[in-house]
Amino acid sequence: MKVCIVGGGGGANNAANIIRRLDEEAQIDLFDKRGEIGHEPCEIPYVLNGFLSSWQDSFVFRSKFYNERNINLHLNTEVTDIIRGEKRLIAGGESYSYDKMILDLGSSPTIPPIPGLDGQNEFVFDTSLNTARVFEEAIPRYSSAAIIGVGQIALDVIEILKAKNYDKLYLLGRSDHILRAYLDKDMAELVERAMRQKGIELLLSTKVNSITSRNGKKIVSLPGQELEVDFVFLGTGSRPNVALAEKAGIEIGESGAVAVNEYLQTSDPDIYAIGDCMENWDRITGRKRLYQTATSGATTGRIAATNLVLGNILPHQGTVVTFITEIFNHEVGTAGFTETYAREQGLYVDSNVMRTATRRRSYGGKPIHIKLVVDRKTQSLVGAQIISEEMVAGKIDRLALAIAEKIPIQKLALTDTCYSPTVGSAYESTIMALDQIMPKFMEK
Repeated sequence: MKVCIVGGGGGANNAANIIRRLDEEAQIDLFDKRGEIGHEPCEIPYVLNGFLSSWQDSFVFRSKFYNERNINLHLNTEVTDIIRGEKRLIAGGESYSYDKMILDLGSSPTIPPIPGLDGQNEFVFDTSLNTARVFEEAIPRYSSAAIIGVGQIALDVIEILKAKNYDKLYLLGRSDHILRAYLDKDMAELVERAMRQKGIELLLSTKVNSITSRNGKKIVSLPGQELEVDFVFLGTGSRPNVALAEKAGIEIGESGAVAVNEYLQTSDPDIYAIGDCMENWDRITGRKRLYQTATSGATTGRIAATNLVLGNILPHQGTVVTFITEIFNHEVGTAGFTETYAREQGLYVDSNVMRTATRRRSYGGKPIHIKLVVDRKTQSLVGAQIISEEMVAGKIDRLALAIAEKIPIQKLALTDTCYSPTVGSAYESTIMALDQIMPKFMEK
């Protein structure tokens, strides 16, 4: 069997590994227009802030990985055409035949149509390390910046710059709170408070009228004021790369990503799509959506590879939109819907915010804030948001499973949890939060 994989993201590399494990004889060709692959884009900030000493430290997959698995790696080789009727593609001017194909086309940063953008002292992150290196070289030359966007990338960048002793930092966004896709306003305020205490000016619910260059500075025009900074960073989201799929006549879904079935086949049954370019769906309502994370790429890569080799035996279940990040000593983890989004989707929900401690204070416990969103119809969780200095990821993973399986909160609250004084609490914090919301839920 000949398998061509287009794109070199983490999902593609996981897929290649699974294919080789399941089929020792398969011919696997992986194409990427970049000159180096294998890094996880979410690791870029950890090189910029010094946590990792070099870009090489962020590489998950190296040449040895491909050589050991007999995978033909084609770098600096862009796939320009997929000729489905002949089951071949054109890459770097050469023709390659395939029996099956996986598209891992990734995504590209969205640049908002702000008047005056001219490319001078304007930065973004994409999946290319060259772009990150350009930003790395620019950081020491300046001391002020305006970060446009309220998502994870924008927050990562502003924390990096603060650690580099920038004296003027502005976070600008049209949303009235940060991390809008993952947090409700009442929870976001906990992190916003920490950011303001660090001297960062948050200008939310605002529109950027224009950005111009003047005397080597960037002038950011807002309603009622102007900001003068050394550069701007645009962290305003990303869009799936679908041009190659469209050109080949592959169906694009309502979200703007490549449409797939439960086995991750596209409208061409011999072509699968994974990762950022693939249209996902949530497990709560079944509605189509984008979900562009490293974990989604890894999961869908494994699923597509298994189905490609063994036949369609492993259906994708969709996503409960798990998320975690660290920002100014706060771990922020979420799963499922925010209360705001749940109501927008027509769900009848109740919610509750509880503050307790991760462990007993005498054992070094830290404050933890937990927000649970409960669907009254199913009597199960549809959303969870947790903010603390520690122990967030494990709790979110457990609640994500509860959301996916629609476990009633009464049953979930009786789940056994492990305990030792230094690593948790006998009355575990998420169980405490469930106990607190249940009476409120049952009264209505």
